[in-house]
Amino acid sequence: MIVAFVILAAAGALDLERACGAGKAAACDELGSRLEEGLGVRRDETRAAQLFRKACKEKNPDGCADDARARALGEGQPADPRAALPRLEKLCKQGGVRACAHLGDLFLRGLGAPQDATRAEGLLAKACDKGSARACSKLAPLAFQNGELDRADRLASRACDLGDPSACSFLGDTYARSNDMVRAILFFKRACDAGFAHGCAGQGYLLLESGADPEKARRLLRTGCAGGDEKACEAVRGLK
Repeated sequence: MIVAFVILAAAGALDLERACGAGKAAACDELGSRLEEGLGVRRDETRAAQLFRKACKEKNPDGCADDARARALGEGQPADPRAALPRLEKLCKQGGVRACAHLGDLFLRGLGAPQDATRAEGLLAKACDKGSARACSKLAPLAFQNGELDRADRLASRACDLGDPSACSFLGDTYARSNDMVRAILFFKRACDAGFAHGCAGQGYLLLESGADPEKARRLLRTGCAGGDEKACEAVRGLK
């Protein structure tokens, strides 16, 4: 299972499109995730929702979890969190780690049910322990807000290592705030290499600010802007 996940994570969007067309449900779900987050491809929530639905129809548990989450948040379709919540609860009880992570996120947001931070953190912690990058990533800023800085760093590092580029970018922001520019650029680069726009923007901004490599900084900021990072676009507009 882990080997299969690594192979999918390394596959290009075109390869995933072909595999999805050939009936590989996991490829449909992975491509949907990239389209939903805009990772290395132009963000397209409507297409992502269609792919999640297709993966779910092929009995892929992660596809069903992602389909329910998209419905709850109204990504590519009208939002209906009350209909999505029972589906996620059922999938979570059946052992679906991703479903538990999504369920925790909904309770944290108060979507489909009253906000329940205690239950949300319990679900997210359980999913994180079982290898859900998204769950670890959701917990990191909560720990940071609570002043648990070491725990936030551990959670974000785990999420980054598990393949969530937003967590790598979170670490980049954290180290930039503490003026540890070497580590900040390192983590921004990891996020950028995975197609996460803010990672490219953060790396570009630091390189521009330091004067280390202005030309590379400009390329990275343009990449971040093209990926939808508004601050990168502001920086690009200010370039001479």
